[in-house]
Amino acid sequence: MKKVLLTSALVLSALTTTVAQTLNINIGDVSYAIPASQAGDMPFNNGSTLTVGAKSYSIDDITSITVNYSQVEDNTVKVNYNGTSAKVIISGNLAPYVTATVNNAHVKIIADNALQQTVTYTLSGTSANGSFYMDGDYAIDLVLNELHLTNPDSAAINIQDGKLIGVKLADGTTNSLADGLTNVTIDDSDGHKAAFYTDGHTSWTGAGSLTLTGNVKHAFDSDEYTLLNAGLGTITVTGAPGDGFHISQYFKMQGGTVNITSTGDGIDVEKKKSDKTDNGNMMIEGGTLNVTTTGDATKALKCDNNMTISGGVIKATTTGSAIYDAAAADISSNSAAKCDGTFTMTNGTVSLRSSGAGGKGLNSTGAITISGGTLTSVTTGGIFEYGAEDSKPQSIKCDTDIILSGGTILSCASSYSGTAFKTDFRVLTNGATVMGIGNKATTPAATSTHGYKKYSGVNVTSGSTISYDGVSFTIPSGYSISNAKVFVSSPSM
Repeated sequence: MKKVLLTSALVLSALTTTVAQTLNINIGDVSYAIPASQAGDMPFNNGSTLTVGAKSYSIDDITSITVNYSQVEDNTVKVNYNGTSAKVIISGNLAPYVTATVNNAHVKIIADNALQQTVTYTLSGTSANGSFYMDGDYAIDLVLNELHLTNPDSAAINIQDGKLIGVKLADGTTNSLADGLTNVTIDDSDGHKAAFYTDGHTSWTGAGSLTLTGNVKHAFDSDEYTLLNAGLGTITVTGAPGDGFHISQYFKMQGGTVNITSTGDGIDVEKKKSDKTDNGNMMIEGGTLNVTTTGDATKALKCDNNMTISGGVIKATTTGSAIYDAAAADISSNSAAKCDGTFTMTNGTVSLRSSGAGGKGLNSTGAITISGGTLTSVTTGGIFEYGAEDSKPQSIKCDTDIILSGGTILSCASSYSGTAFKTDFRVLTNGATVMGIGNKATTPAATSTHGYKKYSGVNVTSGSTISYDGVSFTIPSGYSISNAKVFVSSPSM
């Protein structure tokens, strides 16, 4: 006790004689960094507590008190990982509101509900056995600044704060997160869902990069919407037994490069139970998106409502096969893009490919409307058969009208009973430049605003150029079909 009191007296003396210093109250691996200008009077209470600002510290808990010339910004928390340990520095103005616990390299931070201002948490360093857990009641900014974090037991990052989470990939940095499950633990969460989990809605910025590896379920899981802003760097999902991105409410991409390889769905957007804005929607407005899924009955892009593409470069590929759900008496096939609402495309470049049995390139329960951009859809798999049931590898399938009013569209269906545009309603050629190729013919509706031509017995080979009536397309690699049915339409017809 006397040693701590003596140290404190010396600290007080130093702070009164030197400017721009910082008082550090160290409790194990957690430091409260208090600028000299904020220290003020620091009374001892009965010799058992030291009060600095609005927080009192137990003398028995304090391991040391130091003074240095470090600069401390208000409303900041810094966490640095170093192998099996981690250090936390909390700015002095947050001391009454933020509690940190460090167990080796596992960091848990709780923000009091009285804290009603945005806090910036900056994570850096490396640990092969560490994690970051945070809970609170107000928006936060999370900066990944050369962070490489693996948690062999649960999520690498688990944000239970249900507010806006601003995720920044610090410019010029590379970051990586991976999870694991060596045993079942209680971590105050609603279950281990992903390598990076957040209970709130996320808005991503920064020109750095992030690699995510999901070893248990999903790679990234957000319980509310996810927005990828213009200027974002690169996010790469190297693998996940579940979904690459599992999103609730909506997913909107305005920029960045996203590369996803997963066994489950690539990006899966679910509706929230409540009536939320854009509930269940996927909106791609810019950036580059490359998705490959390998599991059976998976979708590269999937949403519970409407899918809208107005920009960007998108490549979605599925290689898994269909499955049969005996309980539901239903066949579920893999699709490069699947939405349970309407599909609308006004711009962008989209490439869809499904090679599994019964697979679909684009599958929508609502209307498909394409008015701009470039869309290529290819299926190459066989028919999935289960007793009297079967699922055919259609290229573009819709449960209502398919409206082709603009853009450039190449649809290539499998030689195994595939149809380029499959619907029990109407295919309307209303001004797009279109070529449809398949084993079965597509016949546009007579109510179309533009004409079309049909051809039979066409031999289509990979890499060849097919031209009819001023409409020409180069056939994608890996696709071929003999005795094909072809139809074309263009604005001039």
